[in-house]
Amino acid sequence: MLENLGIGVKLRGKKDLRGKKVVFVDDGSNAYRTMCFTIAAKLAKKRGAEVETIAPGSGEAPHARVVEMTGQPKPNTQRPISRK
Repeated sequence: MLENLGIGVKLRGKKDLRGKKVVFVDDGSNAYRTMCFTIAAKLAKKRGAEVETIAPGSGEAPHARVVEMTGQPKPNTQRPISRK
């Protein structure tokens, strides 16, 4: 399932999903699907993604998607230079 989302197997310990959000849309009617979404969420968190699970709207099928997060840029703070 992760490969279908474009976040398949990568090097162990690499935080390559920072700045991305994985959204799982699950209605909870299928225990197997819920278990798969839970495992995928844990793997995505380990790789640096933000995870959200929501209930589907009317007529919407359960699915998962990866969204680029648009966060506020960090302000450039000038740090003092310590010289002895």
